Amino acid sequence: MKIAIIGAGSIGSRHARILQDLKHEVVIVSSHVNNQLNTVKYKSISDALKSEQFEYVVVASKTSQHVNDLDELRKAKFMGKVLIEKPLFAATEKLAKNKFEFAGVGYNLRFHPAISWLRETMPQLGQISSANFYIGQYLPSWRKNNKYQNSSSATIASGGGVLRDLSHELDLVQYFFGDWSHLTSTGGKFSNLEIETDDTFSILMQSKNCQAISIQLNYLDRIKQRNITINGDKGTIRIDLLSGLAQFNDTTQVFNADLDQTYVAEHRAMIARDPKTICSIAEALTVVKTIEAIEIAASKRRWIKR
Repeated sequence: MKIAIIGAGSIGSRHARILQDLKHEVVIVSSHVNNQLNTVKYKSISDALKSEQFEYVVVASKTSQHVNDLDELRKAKFMGKVLIEKPLFAATEKLAKNKFEFAGVGYNLRFHPAISWLRETMPQLGQISSANFYIGQYLPSWRKNNKYQNSSSATIASGGGVLRDLSHELDLVQYFFGDWSHLTSTGGKFSNLEIETDDTFSILMQSKNCQAISIQLNYLDRIKQRNITINGDKGTIRIDLLSGLAQFNDTTQVFNADLDQTYVAEHRAMIARDPKTICSIAEALTVVKTIEAIEIAASKRRWIKR
């Protein structure tokens, strides 16, 4: 399959490498030079679409650029499959009517085998009482060979900040428990990192299916962590997404924690037009609205009701 990837940053490069490993023909669309990518390159979407026919496009540009990139694809009457990297937008936007064959948003952690197991095992917990999601990673060591001060994470204009960069956890909360009913939060830039975006957020949520959900996101953990703990009246599940370790009461098992494999599964689902696990546009828009509600709750120091 011939695939266009819009954006040649760290995530665009990762998509390119993985899709090339899967024996697809990859074309990069970017105004920036990336000599590490051994691919044909166009400087604009219009140039690429005028020159070649693509069956699948991956939008991996800066979050703030997604609206314009999708609009260019729409105006060009692109009729193939489109995967948009998370988050869908930096702020709530309405996706214009288009002719895309199939569209999804890149919340690839849904394809982590421990997450799949958790979804299957959760009914055994009975009535869910509480859930905790924790992700912490030190921003300066996040992207190799790139200064964090120059990354999209560092600027508001690019759509950076922990709420958007680490919104996988917000997607997983709705994936497991559905829409929230009430939330509150505290967060902002609390460190001496040379960024203008938020580096820490703590969020409390309630939903019909879980009355006590806590989410911790930060750019500051020198010990990288990504854990989920869920309690029910019949037991506890805890998974470590970095090691693949999963525990259900006294039983333990280990899953493959190679993130590349989650991207492989995501691309295969997109190409097969399999909506079962892919995050839909509607679900991704809910995440964007949730982020905005979290920011309002933090600034006004109050609970937000949906």
